[in-house]
Amino acid sequence: MKTLIIGEVVEGKLSSGALEIIAKSQELGLDFEVATVGTEESPNIGSESFKNTYLKCNETQLSLGSVANTLKTMIDEQSISLIMAPSTYVGRDLIAFLSVDFSSSQVSNVINFSIEEGNVITSNSINGGESEYNSKITSDKKFLLIRPKSFEEVQVELSNTNYETIEINSEDLEVFDIFIEEKSGPQLEDSKIVVSAGRGMVDSSNLSLVEDLASKLNAAIGGTRAIVDAGWMPYSQQVGQTGKTVKPDVYIALGISGATQHQVGMKDSKYIIAINKDEEAPIFQISDLGIVADTLSIVPKITENL
Repeated sequence: MKTLIIGEVVEGKLSSGALEIIAKSQELGLDFEVATVGTEESPNIGSESFKNTYLKCNETQLSLGSVANTLKTMIDEQSISLIMAPSTYVGRDLIAFLSVDFSSSQVSNVINFSIEEGNVITSNSINGGESEYNSKITSDKKFLLIRPKSFEEVQVELSNTNYETIEINSEDLEVFDIFIEEKSGPQLEDSKIVVSAGRGMVDSSNLSLVEDLASKLNAAIGGTRAIVDAGWMPYSQQVGQTGKTVKPDVYIALGISGATQHQVGMKDSKYIIAINKDEEAPIFQISDLGIVADTLSIVPKITENL
């Protein structure tokens, strides 16, 4: 089945979401190629193990409509039938454009898929991750949005060669100002250790305890929807059903009760440590190590002994 994987340039290289889909496509023996969207010069997205086309956009223009038109041409010319993208802002927008162009519905929040007799069978997560359902896609064009961290990344060496570049000349809306959020330390999606905070931290001023612990562990910092909604953290650090999905080696939940919506974004972590003074907190049901204690008292002691 001819397949197109839509990727993005993130910090100068091919996004982890695209690398995860590539790994699954190789496992299934699919005939695939990659189209990567970005604005950077000479990113490290090329590989000898797959074909990649770089769709280079102008960062001063909103050009995803023009990118979608280019992708549509690629799909038509190469008779591609399966199109996949990670469920990111860019991925969702492009799959939406293309599904309308081809009059075919997209399947979202896919956590696994297989090929059976020319049809695509997907597994999808619903009800905050508590249930799954399967879909059989029989349309000519099949569009999938893959939930991040559903698969392991392919191990491949990337370079700034081995790909074709197409300049996207767009007449879309012009951008007059760009705000780039400052980031420091390990990034949430790719860090091997994540320290997350919840309402149990009581006040935003106590997040300094989380920052101190994360600094000692070289960990990324996350949070629940409750503290993001309260303005304690930016949305980019939210973990959960309406935030990011993480899969670190170690996930440390500080003052997090563990509602289903949060568990969806972190339950596949390899090792989960939870600290909460409520011994009935749902987070303890999925944790490998649970500590019933006052988070504000115990976290400084842990940091001090590291």
